[in-house]
Amino acid sequence: MKFISNSNDLSKFLEKSIKKNIKIKSISTDTRTLKKDSLFVAIRGNIFDGNDYVEDALKKGSCLVITDNKKFKDSKNKKVIYVNSSLLALKKITKNIIKHYEGNIIGITGSNGKTTTTKIIANSLKSCSSTLKNFNNEIGMPLSILNANPKSKNLVIEMGAAKPKDIHYLSSILKPNVGLITNIGNSHLENLINTQGVLNVKSELVPNIKHNGFLVVPNENLKHLKFWRNIRSDIHIRTFGLKSNADFYPRNIVMDSNKTEFKICSKKYNLTIPISTTLLGDHNIKNILAAFTVSYCINNTEEAFLNGIKKLLVNDMRQKKSKWIRGSLLIDDTYNANPESVKKSIDLTKNFNSQRTVFILGDMKELGRYRKKLHKEVGAYAKKQKVDLFIGFGDLTRFSVDAFGKNGFFFSDKEQMHEFLVNNIERKDLVILKGSRGMQMEQFINTQRGDS
Repeated sequence: MKFISNSNDLSKFLEKSIKKNIKIKSISTDTRTLKKDSLFVAIRGNIFDGNDYVEDALKKGSCLVITDNKKFKDSKNKKVIYVNSSLLALKKITKNIIKHYEGNIIGITGSNGKTTTTKIIANSLKSCSSTLKNFNNEIGMPLSILNANPKSKNLVIEMGAAKPKDIHYLSSILKPNVGLITNIGNSHLENLINTQGVLNVKSELVPNIKHNGFLVVPNENLKHLKFWRNIRSDIHIRTFGLKSNADFYPRNIVMDSNKTEFKICSKKYNLTIPISTTLLGDHNIKNILAAFTVSYCINNTEEAFLNGIKKLLVNDMRQKKSKWIRGSLLIDDTYNANPESVKKSIDLTKNFNSQRTVFILGDMKELGRYRKKLHKEVGAYAKKQKVDLFIGFGDLTRFSVDAFGKNGFFFSDKEQMHEFLVNNIERKDLVILKGSRGMQMEQFINTQRGDS
C-alpha cells in the first residue's frame, strides 16, 4: 500500500479532478525504467525535458501522465493531466500527503553519513517507510514519500543539498518533528563556497522543524552549536559526539577488521547501552550515535534499536568487503567522496592487519576553488596515516599523488589503470576504492583478477 495507489488518491492530493478508479502501481519520472500502469511525472531538467517523452510513456503503458507542456493543455486524452508546473504539482501532492500524515517525521541532512544514518534509523523502527535508494533532491524526496506506506508510524527521509535554498525547499515540504544534521564538511563547495556556506544551507532545516520538535546535531564545533541554538528557542536540541560533553557519546571502543564494539553512554539521561556492529570506523560510531539520539527523541525502545543494529548487514550499506585481485581484500567505498569522507576511509586502514595498504582515489567533484588544495590535503593525509600505495585516477587526484610522494601513482587513462592494478596488487593487500559518483570508480571492481 502506498500514499498514491490509484487516481482517487492522486486527485485528493493534487486537488484536481482526474478520471476515477485507475490503479497506479508505481510512480516514475524516467521512461527508461517506466513500468506498466505507472504514473509518469514529466519534469523539465537541465539536460532532458520529461515532456518530450509523454507519448513514449503512454505507449509503454503509463496509466496517467502529469505534464506542463502547453501542447497538452486541451488534450482530450483522460490519461493526460495538464498542470502549470510538474515540479510544483509534485511539491503540492507531497505537502498534502504530509498534512494528512500523523506519524513521526524524521528529516536528515549533512555533509556525510546521511544515507547510512537513515538506514540505521529506519532499520530500528518496527513501522517505518524511508528514502528510496538515494532519492534526496527536489524530485527524489517527493517520490520517496509518494511511494511510502501510509500506515507506517515513522517516515525517515534524507535531504541533499547542492546549492543555497535546497534544504529549505525540501524541509518546508517535509515539516519534520525531528531534524538531524549529521555533520558540516567540505561538500558541494562549487555552489556553497566554504564550510560557512555548507553550515548555512544545512541549517535551513531548523526553521522547518515543528514547534516543540527536536534538532539532533553533533557537538564537535561549539560555534556551530551556538549558531543552531540561536535559530530557535521553541525546539529541543540533542547532541551526539565522541566526547563526554555530548548528550550521547561512546565509551570502551574496540574495533577490528570484522566488527566494532562500544557503549553508548549519557550522563544526562543516565544510560549505558552496549553496541556490536559490522560497521567499521569512527565515522560509523558517530552515525550510530546520531541514529540512537533520534531514536531516543521519539521514544523508540533500546531493545528495538539494538535489534535493528543486529539486523544491519554491512553489505546493505557502504564499504562492502570482497576478495579481489590475487585474493587481496577490497573495500568498495565508491558511492561518493568529499575530503572528510575520504579521510574517514583512509582511517579504516588502521583496523586491518594487512601486509600492505592500498588506497585508490578518483577525483572529488564540486569542490570549487578549493579543489586543488583539498586534493593535496587528502594525499598528505594518506601519507601521514602510513598508506603504503596511493593510486589516483582522473584529473585532480594528480595533486593528491604529488602530495603523497613516493609510491604514489596517477592515471588518467582507464586501460593503463586496469593494467597497473592487475600487475601490482598483491595477495595480502588491503585495497580501499573511493571516488565521487561521477567518476564511476566501481568500473575497476571487475578488473581482471590475475593469479588467485
